[in-house]
Amino acid sequence: MHCWSYLLLCFVRIVLTLLPQTGYIHPDEYFQSTEILAGRIFKLETYTPWEFNTSLPIRSMFLPVLTIGGPYSLMKLAKDWWNFDVLQPYLLLTIPRIMMTALSFLSDMFIYKICLNNNTRPWSTLKIWASSHVTLVFLSRTFSNSIELVLFSALLYFVSSSMKLTDRYIRREIELEDQYKKAANAVERVNIVKMQKKIPLHKYNHSFWIGALFALGVFNRPTFMLYALVPMFFWMQRGMFLKKVGLTDFHDRMSSLVPTFIVMAMVIVVSDTLFYRGWSQMTVGQVVMTPLNFIAYNMDQSNLARHGLHPWYLHSAVNVPMLFNVLGLGGLYLVSRALVVVVISPWTSKPNLFDFNGLLMFSFAVPLMALSLTPHQEPRFLLPLLVPLVLLLGPFLLRRHGFSAKAMRSFWYAGNVVCVLFFGFFHQGGIYETQHWLHRHIHHERARGTHTHLLYFHTYMPPMSLLALPHRTSIVNHINGTRYQRGRTVFFEDLGSSLQLEELRQRCARLVEEAQSKYQSTKLMTEIFVVFPATISFQMDRLLMPLPTLRWKHVHKSYPHLSMEDPPDFGDLCSKNLTVSLTDIQCNSIIPWLTKKCNQMALAVYQLQFLHR
Repeated sequence: MHCWSYLLLCFVRIVLTLLPQTGYIHPDEYFQSTEILAGRIFKLETYTPWEFNTSLPIRSMFLPVLTIGGPYSLMKLAKDWWNFDVLQPYLLLTIPRIMMTALSFLSDMFIYKICLNNNTRPWSTLKIWASSHVTLVFLSRTFSNSIELVLFSALLYFVSSSMKLTDRYIRREIELEDQYKKAANAVERVNIVKMQKKIPLHKYNHSFWIGALFALGVFNRPTFMLYALVPMFFWMQRGMFLKKVGLTDFHDRMSSLVPTFIVMAMVIVVSDTLFYRGWSQMTVGQVVMTPLNFIAYNMDQSNLARHGLHPWYLHSAVNVPMLFNVLGLGGLYLVSRALVVVVISPWTSKPNLFDFNGLLMFSFAVPLMALSLTPHQEPRFLLPLLVPLVLLLGPFLLRRHGFSAKAMRSFWYAGNVVCVLFFGFFHQGGIYETQHWLHRHIHHERARGTHTHLLYFHTYMPPMSLLALPHRTSIVNHINGTRYQRGRTVFFEDLGSSLQLEELRQRCARLVEEAQSKYQSTKLMTEIFVVFPATISFQMDRLLMPLPTLRWKHVHKSYPHLSMEDPPDFGDLCSKNLTVSLTDIQCNSIIPWLTKKCNQMALAVYQLQFLHR
C-alpha cells in the first residue's frame, strides 16, 4: 500500500514540475544559477548579481554548470544545428527544473538504501518523504540548497553503510577471538585464523566517496561543513565503543579523506577560475576560491545586515515547523528529551547516542543549532534537515494508531497540501505568467523598432532570461550573410518595494518626457509598462490621475499572485456592510467581496499611453 502511494507521489512530483509551478519562492532560485548560465550560453540579456562579481566571486559554478549548463548547452545545439525555437519561457524555466527533479530522485534512492541497511520500513519512509512540500516544490527549484540536500543524503548513506559494515565485521572479529581462545586443538585454531583473514577490510570503507562529497558540498555551499560535521565524526569513530578501534584509527580515517578532497577541490577551483577569469588569467595568483570568499564575506556583520538580521530562535520557532510540519516538532521534542536524559541519568545508564538513531538525531540537532547562531536566517538554509527527520520519524508517523496519530497524519498531509499551493503556485506566482505574456508581446506583437520600458514595482526581481532578449553586444547573422550589432530595445527597471508612490509617479513622468523627446528627434516609438500587485491598483490609479497627458490602461493580469509584502486586506470582512448573521446570510454582500479579493490576488500589467507629439 505504501509502495503504491509513494509511486503516485512520484508521479505528482513529475507533473508539478512539468505544469510548471508558477510560484516564486526566492530570487536565488533564478539569480544564482539559471540567469547566469542563460546569459552565458544563449547570449541573453540577464542580470548578474554581486555574488558573481569576477573580482571576488563567492559562488562556485561547478555544479550549476553540470546540472543546468549541460541541458542548456544541448538546447543551444538544437537551436544552432536544427533551428529549433528553444528560447521559450516554458523551456527556459522547466528544463532546469526537470534536472533538479531528477537529482531529487537520487535522494529517494539513498533513503531507500539507508532504510534497507538499518532494517527500517523503506516504503513508509519514502511515502512521508515524497509527500513533503519540500520534496514536491523546493527540490524541483534551482537552489544550491536543493543540491546540498542531495549531497547530504548521499553522505548519510555512505556513513550509515560504513557503520553497519564495521559493526558487523567487528562483532564477527570478537566472536572469532572468543572461539580461538576456547579452541580445543591446533586444527580448530588454524580454521579460525583462516576465517579471520576472510573478514573484509573496513577501516577506510567509502573514504573515496565521502571525501569527494565533502569537497562538492563545501564548494556548493560552505554551510555544508556544518551538515557534514556529525556524519563524518560518526564515520571516523565507528567501532570505538566496541574497544576495537582507537584514536590512531580515528586519525588514520581522517587522513584518508584528504587525498580525494584535495583532488576534487582542485578540479572545482580550476573550473571556477576558467568560468570567472578564463584561460588568459589561469595563474596561481588568480585562482578563484569561492568558499574562502564566501566565509570572508559572511564574517562581516555589516554585510549580513544588508540581507536582514534575525533572532537566534527564528529557525526553531518558525522555519522548522513551517518546512517540516509535525516532523520538525517531533525532531525538536526528541532532541530536548535526549538532552534531559543525558543530563539527569547516571553515568552507568546513559543511553547509547552513537548508533544509527544517534547519527540521525545529531545530524538534525547540530546543524540546526549552528545555523541558529548565524544572524541571517532563511527557511531554505534548513532543507537538508528533512533527510534525517524523515528517516528518524517517518515510519513512526505511519505506524502509530489512535486519535493523536491520525490527527498528526491529517495535519501532515493538510499542511503539505497548503504549502504546495502557497509556495508552488501562489507566492509571487504572477511573475512567470507576466514574463510569458511580455515575451509574446515583445517578440510577436509590438511594432518593429519600438522601444519598451518595463517597470516592476512591489514584486520580486523578475528573471529577465525568460524574455529571451539577445544581448546588445551579440552579433546577429542574417541569411544574406550581413553582420551587425543589435541595439538595445527593451529596458528593465526593478523598483523594489521601498520606492514611494510619488517617486514612481515622477519616474513615469520622466520616462514619458524622454520618450516624447526621442520621438521628435528619431521618430522611434516608445511603450511603457508598469508591473505591480493588483492589491495596490487603487493607489496606482489615484497616483496617475493628476497627469492629464497620460492614460492608464490595464493590458494584462496574471493569476494567482500573492505578495506577502502587499497581501489582500481581509479585515473589511467585518465591516458593517458585510455583517453576516446566522439567520440571514447576505450572499449579495459576500460574493462581491470574495470576487474583489480574488481579483486582488493577481499581478497587474498597466501601460502608460501618451501622445508622441
